Amino acid sequence: MSRGLKRTGIFLVTLAVYGWFLAATEVSLVRLVRGLPWMADFVRRMVPPDLSVLASAVTGALQTLQIAVVGTTLAALLALPLGFVSARNVVRGPVFYPARALLNLFRSIDTMVYALFFVAAVGLGPFPGILAVVTYTTMTLAKLYSEAIEGIEPGPVEAIAATGASRLQLLRFGILPQVLPLFASYVLYRLETNIRAATILGFVGAGGIGFYIQTYLRMINYPAASAVLLVLVAMVMGVDFASSRLRARIV
Repeated sequence: MSRGLKRTGIFLVTLAVYGWFLAATEVSLVRLVRGLPWMADFVRRMVPPDLSVLASAVTGALQTLQIAVVGTTLAALLALPLGFVSARNVVRGPVFYPARALLNLFRSIDTMVYALFFVAAVGLGPFPGILAVVTYTTMTLAKLYSEAIEGIEPGPVEAIAATGASRLQLLRFGILPQVLPLFASYVLYRLETNIRAATILGFVGAGGIGFYIQTYLRMINYPAASAVLLVLVAMVMGVDFASSRLRARIV
């Protein structure tokens, strides 16, 4: 079979599978167009925003930021040892494979599921939100850390090893200087995503600004909900801007 014919066959099979996915998920442009008037009416009801709820919205936004910052910083620290024991060039197979399997297991569970679990375990409020963020982010950062460690230049490590340095000294002077800028970049990026995740956690009782959005939508108080959304957008944009500037300086 020629290469061109093989590529055509792969393309047709891919196209058929994609078409099947579209049909199975009931994607419909007609339904979308029919829903446009409802969307427009929904947006119209949110204007103008009810600025009387700004104080509550800012309080919720601050709590969301606190959940994300505390959860991300704790996860960044907890992920360090997991990242090293999950790196193929640092540990041997009997340690590497179970560690990687553990990371993949916990990363397969979404933050929202962890939030539901911890809300049931410790009650409502920001604390279960922090626990959910810590659990998922620790595993995600550990995976990113391990990949960064596996991608280091071996030259500096070999040079330090030639001096008779201990294994701890190899990690301290040979590996960490190469990966710390990447680690910091990963942590800042996860902080951005965790702010968005912490917003959704409020819908299941895990604190933050999401609680106010859900409450006002349930009360059909759309102007109040739009005011809360404006505060959320301002917070996310501010954090994204600050984070991108910091990452540009670090990396």
